[in-house]
Amino acid sequence: MKKRFALLACVAALALAGTPSGAQELKREKDKITRAEIEASPQRDQDIYQVIRSLRPQFLRAARGVRSFNGVAAAPVLYVDGRHESDLDALKALPAAAVQEVRYLDPSKAENEFGNDAQSGAVVVTRVKVGISSPTSAPRDTTKPPQR
Repeated sequence: MKKRFALLACVAALALAGTPSGAQELKREKDKITRAEIEASPQRDQDIYQVIRSLRPQFLRAARGVRSFNGVAAAPVLYVDGRHESDLDALKALPAAAVQEVRYLDPSKAENEFGNDAQSGAVVVTRVKVGISSPTSAPRDTTKPPQR
């Protein structure tokens, strides 16, 4: 009996000890797909639509209980780098390698952030920033004295 209890205690301690570091880095968030998850996805060489469809297909579905006037479920709206896109098919033209993060906002959060157009939720895509440089300042005119 004591051996069985000791064995159970060891198993419980190992379970509570944590996850391997690699698995911890790729920890899945319910409403977000990170760059690390995109790179680890088998669809990483395809468009972001395929990545979302494989990792979080619920992002692409209409929110439960949300219906339009004609009774058809309305799809979530899409924002890429803060710009409203026509529909979710625009994701098919965006390579997964160009995406930093994909977030899903449920209808209440989406409506608060984007207004009535987002009553069915929103998919928010942030692309990888390439070649970020600081703005260059114009050369100073040294012929005039500084203004005070």
